[in-house]
Amino acid sequence: MDDGLDLDSALQRLGERIEGVERGQGRHEAKLDGFWEGLHDVEADVVKLGSEVSHVRQEIAGLESEVANTRQTLDTFIEQYGRDREVSKAQAELSRLTTEWHANFAQRKQARALARSLVHTLTAQAIYRNVVNTATVRACSEERLLLEPTYWLAPATMAVAAKFREEEEQGERARAHACALDAAKANLFFSLTCSRLGDETEAAAWMDLYLQSLNPDELGQDFLVVLDAIAGRELGEKALGYTQQVMARWNRGGSPLSTDTNASPGIRSGANLESRLLNLRGRLAENRYAALRKTCGDQWEVLRGCWELSTVADRTLTHLEHKFPDGFDVADGADRPVSNGGHVESALERLIDQLEPDEADMRERMRRLERVIDHGGDLVAANKAHESSMTPDAAPVALMTLLDQAVFEPDEVRLGQPARRMALQAIWPDLEEAAQRLVTASRERLPRHITLSVANWDCSVPTDPQLMVQRGRLVNELATHIERQTQVRSDAVVRRWPRVIGALVIGAITLALVVPFADGAARWIFALLTIGLFTGAVWEFGSVPFRRRRVRDQGDRLRHEAVATMDKALRQCEDLFRDWHDAVEQLDLLTRWGESHKRH
Repeated sequence: MDDGLDLDSALQRLGERIEGVERGQGRHEAKLDGFWEGLHDVEADVVKLGSEVSHVRQEIAGLESEVANTRQTLDTFIEQYGRDREVSKAQAELSRLTTEWHANFAQRKQARALARSLVHTLTAQAIYRNVVNTATVRACSEERLLLEPTYWLAPATMAVAAKFREEEEQGERARAHACALDAAKANLFFSLTCSRLGDETEAAAWMDLYLQSLNPDELGQDFLVVLDAIAGRELGEKALGYTQQVMARWNRGGSPLSTDTNASPGIRSGANLESRLLNLRGRLAENRYAALRKTCGDQWEVLRGCWELSTVADRTLTHLEHKFPDGFDVADGADRPVSNGGHVESALERLIDQLEPDEADMRERMRRLERVIDHGGDLVAANKAHESSMTPDAAPVALMTLLDQAVFEPDEVRLGQPARRMALQAIWPDLEEAAQRLVTASRERLPRHITLSVANWDCSVPTDPQLMVQRGRLVNELATHIERQTQVRSDAVVRRWPRVIGALVIGAITLALVVPFADGAARWIFALLTIGLFTGAVWEFGSVPFRRRRVRDQGDRLRHEAVATMDKALRQCEDLFRDWHDAVEQLDLLTRWGESHKRH
């Protein structure tokens, strides 16, 4: 009974506890429901906040785009402002330089116009026919001199006007004044003017003075036009003769105005011409004379160098005949063609229109400013356009370079055929001497004999085509030598008795003492070893005829190959030295090609 009461009491207490737990669980569920409701509210707030953040981001992105556009607009404005400012500065500077140009150099334009008119043949005819009063010519020329006393063309023009009036004393003073201002330009102007007016003697005298005033290391581009005029006999035979003498003296280094003191022009010219001639020489292909190349060994490089040097004269003559199809020189006197005066006219126009250094500097600055304005203030584009528009005509050229290009690179220098022929005549002594030196070097370097080696057999062959040995004899000697060597090697093939006896003894010992006492696999191994020893002894005893036949077959193949190689090498040797000899003889043809110049 008591146990039943205790159990009921325990169950009752347990039920009470369960009810308490259920009540607590209910309370927690109520709190959890409240928590979930709050969590849903928080989630809604977060969603709302995310939407607001997205909206803010969109507004920030729009603001950044507006800022970038504003910055780009500002940068464009600043860049355009800078360009406009450069354009304004360029326009202001160009306006100032234009005003200064007209103030300082406007009179020179008038002086050039007057000079261009006075040197025209129609003006001379008008004066001589009294169509124009000489007093008017004198007044105009004196006015130009008064307005431009430092410009050489003003007194030069006055000297021409004085010649029309036959006022020798005033003309001399005017010419002296012009030469004092710029001797080279004045001398050239008087020479070209006299040539146009028909006075070739005085034109030659002034041309001589002009040439003497030049520096052969710094010849201007005007000299090319003058050289064409002289070579075309537009200034007469005397001017042509003076020019040839002066160019020859320059080529020898006889000009006191030359600035190169390290080496004389003759030495520099010889070195340059040797380099040119070496570039013209023939080249041996790698597959040519292959047999000779193989048999002569280290001597091949010497032979190739001598052969290539020997071709200098022939290749030079071929080049000159191609570039100068009319020959070294043309006929003398009246038979020689005379140009129509176009080069004199061109040279005179270039000389009159040529700007003085102060004019050229200001014109350069004005053109650069014009480029800046044309490109809207873009300095980089303006500089590129200005540099591309510049011509290299102002670069001086040395006489050696001019002569070299006129003969060997005519496309690099603007000269006519008569002027290029004059250049050839000027450098001909040095060119002929350079060719002779190279051909002489080929003769001196060529050995008297060369050694051909095939199959360890050497033979000496003379390099003179007149002394070439007979191929058949050398080939037979080579074949005999190889046959003897083959016979010696064949006779050396004998039975090697020590090897036979050693193999038999070792085989007998192995068969008698080892094989009977070995078991299993060892017995078979030693048995096979014994059989091999006996077989080797038998082969050594009976293989002598076969080995001798193999040696003879190898000797026959070697003999056929060596004989073919030697025969081919000897043929190529004859061809090489015959070509060398013929090429060396071309030096006489080159010399005779230029003999017409020596007779003049």
